[in-house]
Amino acid sequence: MCSLPVFEVKPPVYPIFNAAALRQGGVCAQQVYKLAPGRAGGCLGARVRTDAPAMRMTLNKLMEMIADGRGTGVGDSYRPWEEITRRRSSPYSNLNLIPVPHLTRLCHFLSRGEREFGLLLWWLGAEDVREQYPLWPWVHPQPLDQIGHCTIGSHPGMAEVASDADIALGKYPGLRIPVVLSIDFLATIPASTGPNRLVGFSCKPLDLYSRAGPGDRLRERLELDRRYCVAANIPHHLVHPEQLPRTLVVQLHWLAPIEPWLQLKQLITSDEYQLYLKHLQPTVYEVPACDASRHAASKVGWTAEENQRALRIALWYQHLDVDLLQPIHMTRPLRQGGVALREQLQRQWFGRRA
Repeated sequence: MCSLPVFEVKPPVYPIFNAAALRQGGVCAQQVYKLAPGRAGGCLGARVRTDAPAMRMTLNKLMEMIADGRGTGVGDSYRPWEEITRRRSSPYSNLNLIPVPHLTRLCHFLSRGEREFGLLLWWLGAEDVREQYPLWPWVHPQPLDQIGHCTIGSHPGMAEVASDADIALGKYPGLRIPVVLSIDFLATIPASTGPNRLVGFSCKPLDLYSRAGPGDRLRERLELDRRYCVAANIPHHLVHPEQLPRTLVVQLHWLAPIEPWLQLKQLITSDEYQLYLKHLQPTVYEVPACDASRHAASKVGWTAEENQRALRIALWYQHLDVDLLQPIHMTRPLRQGGVALREQLQRQWFGRRA
């Protein structure tokens, strides 16, 4: 029997913000209200800086985003804090609103690098990958609480984190409310895969990072991501996505099964799929992969379309050990090495199991 990826969509722990319940989704509305124009209070950072998004934020807009559930939920119920819309564009990166394996919702990637690394996280076996995850500036429940992992105390919020680091935290123009920053990815890791249930990732091109000095805003932003994760008791990684092997990236895009997890699970756990693998594994490294797969599919009565789907799923999940660092040619025998590669990358990005 092949090992199955662990993916269980759990309902959000925190209800969506509303006027009656003021502490929802990790957000305190009193804290938002008291920072409105004309009110005392505000960011606790040592220096004042305005790093506002392109679209002007208003108090009503901010509260509407929170009420809509932005930045809350898990799996298909998750809504990124930053979403790609027709009004949003970037001269520096490619915005991607695309489907990914296991989910029915579309994912909002703000660069090609994010898209490629996000797909890698799914291939490595992440249970969930939440992009543009909000780093609330106020005190809020710990991120680990959202996946049912009991923690002690609350997260102090990005305002306190930035103040302790002596890094300025911008405010929305015309408001005394700190800008809600977001981290590129917060990945949920199966307990069987790594020692950490959550891992945070910040994606940044190496050339931009290398050109930035210690006091540049780019370095400060990455340091805030790291310190937020430290306060949340979760590991943080800085990722330079362009360093990912190009052949691996291309083949992950080609093989990615863009289907809901329950639909994929129905096939993977079926007797037909197990019989298909049983007939396929002894020959696929000796004869052309297309011939071996066609023969195995005939043993379970599958059509050509079902055969192609099953083969790509088997390659994606490494139910057939295939080296994705080398181009796959279906007219040739497969080459092993993918299982070892995936385990190596799991240790690199998810941590080493005890």
